Amino acid sequence: MPLFVAYIRHIAPAQAGGRLAQVYREIRGEVPRVPNLMQVFSLRPETMEGVYRLWLSIMWSGRTPRQLKELVAVVVARAARCDYCTDAHMVYLLAAGMDSRKAWDASARLGEAADLSDQEREAVRFAVRLTGEPRALRNSDRARFAQMWPSVEERVEIVATVSAFNSVTRLANALGVDSEIPRALRRFESGHRGVIGLLARLSALSLDLDEKPVLGDPPEQNQAALRTLFLDQLGFSALPPGFELLEACPELFDGQLRIVKKSVAVMPRDRWMRIGLVVGRLTGCDFFATNCADWLTQRGESADDVIAAGEGSDSSLPDGERACLRFARDFTLHSHTIGEDRIVELRGFGLSDGAILDLAYVTGTFNGMVCLVLGLAPF
Repeated sequence: MPLFVAYIRHIAPAQAGGRLAQVYREIRGEVPRVPNLMQVFSLRPETMEGVYRLWLSIMWSGRTPRQLKELVAVVVARAARCDYCTDAHMVYLLAAGMDSRKAWDASARLGEAADLSDQEREAVRFAVRLTGEPRALRNSDRARFAQMWPSVEERVEIVATVSAFNSVTRLANALGVDSEIPRALRRFESGHRGVIGLLARLSALSLDLDEKPVLGDPPEQNQAALRTLFLDQLGFSALPPGFELLEACPELFDGQLRIVKKSVAVMPRDRWMRIGLVVGRLTGCDFFATNCADWLTQRGESADDVIAAGEGSDSSLPDGERACLRFARDFTLHSHTIGEDRIVELRGFGLSDGAILDLAYVTGTFNGMVCLVLGLAPF
């Protein structure tokens, strides 16, 4: 009987075949054990491969120090109240060489931690603001962040890290991804810190955290593909603001585009647009709120009706669709409160575990994309 990994079923590495077994082998080429967060994607091997490639392109490439990116991952996880990702990336943060006292202080006090450099503190504060209060982000916040991080490449890499972890932390919460650290060791703070410290030391010895190339299409090809996706396929009026800066980081641009294209492919277009409208409204991202609303309006669907459905109010949408939109709303606002009962509810409306994974993946992708738009938009 497979170990518990999440609320939805998974295929363990020992039982995998075909494409899934190949992706598992690729992951084990970097880490000794396939993380539970990756295993939760096992019903969709191509989705898992895309998530894995983006993880490599963000964390194993670029000019921003790995230690800083792991710090950002930890504070985003804390802000999103994702224990799984907080623990996992605290291991990586310590393995990357950050002093234990400084790392734990930053995890607890975020931007108020005492030993952060000015650059680190600004990156942490920007990450926390973008995660917890995206609607409140102002041009002055972006200007201050850009002043402290004048390199476009580094700035894009930091925002992309915030974006990716806004997506996966919420997904881990909403699908109940279980920690690899036994519950008994997580009950007491001293034991919890001790096992994370031990895992960090083992990881430092066994993992290669140095930069490595991630193959992908060239920026000009990806820019053309981005235009085709948003302008032609989705019918949006413009490209997402700030996305042009992704060209400064070719591997990251390629990985991000693959994630977005896959999100469009795994779900009916009308549901994709409804989720984009809900997430856009909740986060204050006018680009997605407006374009998704326009697409729905052109097909005779009321944007207000969609928002009402997400809020649990009266709506003309079917009950199953309303359950999906309520899930997307709670996923965005407070994913840590979603329990297994919500997965059972979705199953009751006919969604398979694969379709539930698709729902979480698309909602997570939108949460990531709004971070890119709000974090990289001109100021």
